[in-house]
Amino acid sequence: MVATSSVSLDSTLDPLPPVLRHGLVTVAFFGILSLISSVALFTFLTYRLCLWYHQGQLRDGANQFLLLIYNLVLADIQQAMAFALTSVYLSQDKIVVGTTTCWANGWFVSTGDLASGVFIFAIALHTYLAVVSGRRLSNKVLYGGIACSWIFIYLMAVIGVGLDPKLYQRAGAWCWINKKLDRERLWLHYFWIFICMFGTVLTYILIFLSIRAKSRVRPHVDFTDDDGSDPAVMKRAAKCKDGKHDGMTIPYWWFCLAGAAITSCGWLDVLLYAVTRHVLIFRPGPPPPQALGLDTFGWKDVGDSFGGMRTTITGPLGDPNTRRRGKRDFSGRKTPRPISRQSDEAHFAGQPEGIITAKTTIEVRSGPIFNYADSEISPVEMEDNSDRTHSHSHINERCIEGAQIGLDST
Repeated sequence: MVATSSVSLDSTLDPLPPVLRHGLVTVAFFGILSLISSVALFTFLTYRLCLWYHQGQLRDGANQFLLLIYNLVLADIQQAMAFALTSVYLSQDKIVVGTTTCWANGWFVSTGDLASGVFIFAIALHTYLAVVSGRRLSNKVLYGGIACSWIFIYLMAVIGVGLDPKLYQRAGAWCWINKKLDRERLWLHYFWIFICMFGTVLTYILIFLSIRAKSRVRPHVDFTDDDGSDPAVMKRAAKCKDGKHDGMTIPYWWFCLAGAAITSCGWLDVLLYAVTRHVLIFRPGPPPPQALGLDTFGWKDVGDSFGGMRTTITGPLGDPNTRRRGKRDFSGRKTPRPISRQSDEAHFAGQPEGIITAKTTIEVRSGPIFNYADSEISPVEMEDNSDRTHSHSHINERCIEGAQIGLDST
């Protein structure tokens, strides 16, 4: 049987209809999952930051990208708390307006949703400055921006409560701002959420186009005249979240689906950054303040460009003390073996005579990234690598020489 219950009522709901009794199970499950994973990562990062600080390893400041992730996880905790509270409604089989649970539910929805949007936008802007502009914010500017963001987030919530102490009523499947206060909903929440959402999308589009342009690949992007920031569009989206659209009432199951998707941001953020930025989060020591975690993807900073190289070497094994003989030139005379070569040929020094096969995959991306990834090579090697990565013929020559070392050393 399809539920057609209205979600526009803001009074106590007792008992829960069957569709909510089943749908809120999914919302509560993902809310608790996001809460546990976010709290775990937040606790781990707090411990690491405190440990590094007391050991005097943060004299130049903590890694900026790591701090933004840290604050995003804190925002996810509040968002997950809002939807984890739906488990109370399930246990009581009712949503009672005016209770502490209902008020806390509405408060965390307001602060958690807005905070998550703000810090996702902040991460996008920070990435744009680092990747496209090649600039790094000073620690004072970053700390000030983070502090102002939290002040703004809680100020929006406090203003709402100050206007109406009974602000949070039942809004369909959970408690939030009273449906009668449409203007407060728009200017204290929706307007800023949409700015952060569209701003994040636009920022990443600019990053993508910049990387494409600097890679000398002509992008082909079809933009429409509507940039998505039309107030009418925002108003329609806001009505959908309120459970009303052009006189229609949204069924409870739609609220449960939306709630499960929203509260999944917590555990998805934890999974995303634990995988894509594990060199920042799980490394033994503090990451450099300017690092972006590009080493996760195998990228190395090589001056004015960045790229990755992987070499697979196969060949016969033997006594590592076997002495290599010098090469012979075309006239049959021996030539001395070079003392040092800035390539992977040094790996062949301990190999016996025979055939050695080397397969090298090299990929280069151009962009104004300066020392954002940890590099294990010396400045001399970095400069040499920068020159070699811009000459494909020279790279191919080195690869051929490396593959023929075993044959030539006879």
